[in-house]
Amino acid sequence: MEFSGINLAVLPDSQLDTLANLNRAAGIQYADSLVKELEQAIVRCTIDDAMTPVAAGFEQIHALKNMVIPTGSEALLDACAKLKASAGSMAHGAELRATFTAIAQAAQRVIEAYRSRLVVEQPV
Repeated sequence: MEFSGINLAVLPDSQLDTLANLNRAAGIQYADSLVKELEQAIVRCTIDDAMTPVAAGFEQIHALKNMVIPTGSEALLDACAKLKASAGSMAHGAELRATFTAIAQAAQRVIEAYRSRLVVEQPV
């Protein structure tokens, strides 16, 4: 799954944006936490393992969606929904893993870009 050509960004009034507007330092910490959680989700992803129970695969996808929600990105949330549907139809494990990783990495890039903007825009 590719996200090139799609405008991915943390949306205004998303959970992450709201927190950053209320408390910039907390927003930066939350962004850092989300990026780390996404990295761990990629490392721990087992949806391509035939021994992974279907329920565990759905739990991993649900956790990924919960890490994407704070961005407010409809494109990433839609991709999570499509991934869940594909997992339900027992799609090929390697394809599921590749899609899972692509979504997580896209979310990381979006959050990292937003975080860097928060650091640059710090009040003097």
